[in-house]
Amino acid sequence: MRQGLELAQRGAVTLPDDSEQLSATVRSGSNLYQIDMKLLTCTCLDYQKHLQACKHLLATEVYIGALGLSGLAEEPLNPPAPEPALNTSLPPAAPCTATWPISEAPASLNIKLRVGNMELMYTMRDVDDLKLQRRATLALPWLQDILHGCEANLAARQQEAERTRQQAEDERKVQARSLEEQIAAAVAAALKAQAEASTNGARKPPTPPALEPTNDTDPSWCPIHRCKMERRQNERGSWYSHRLQSGTYCKGE
Repeated sequence: MRQGLELAQRGAVTLPDDSEQLSATVRSGSNLYQIDMKLLTCTCLDYQKHLQACKHLLATEVYIGALGLSGLAEEPLNPPAPEPALNTSLPPAAPCTATWPISEAPASLNIKLRVGNMELMYTMRDVDDLKLQRRATLALPWLQDILHGCEANLAARQQEAERTRQQAEDERKVQARSLEEQIAAAVAAALKAQAEASTNGARKPPTPPALEPTNDTDPSWCPIHRCKMERRQNERGSWYSHRLQSGTYCKGE
């Protein structure tokens, strides 16, 4: 912008004397560059490489604006004398977007960017398609920066969520391991106490009292329970038995 203003101030911009096209010539050093103000193009290498407004195009816009010609983009600088109307069967030319009878902007552009669950919509409006296209081209790097910022924000939030999930999983594993260690310690302590009691001579079960001497020749003596049996008899014969606490009978066999 500064270089374009300097070119316009030192008179580097030249407009044609008689032309129906809005064009200009800009002298920069020893070179001359052709400017088309209808298409907003320049023949310099900077414009051809980046397709963005160069200093020559900006100098021409400043110069035309200073002359008060910026609103005459659709009219020639030196209009010819009116000619008599001709009878023709061709349909009238379609009006340009700047002359449409609508309340909205003649040209508009909606750009929607989606990153994860985030959505960004940017709307641009202008008086015609060419100027809107130029503005969109100039705004493209800015929109790319916004897109990269949204992507970086999404990646950071995903990393934070993953870190939180991993931390919770680690805490759960630590708690489970602690419970297992407590159970193992309790079992080890019980086994150790049992082993120490066995080593130190823990109380053994009492020795049963001495049994009375047996008399294997006495059929009324029960060698199993060491007690006397009663003689019993029926039509099949006689035998010895005694009644147990459970209610059954033992024959000493």
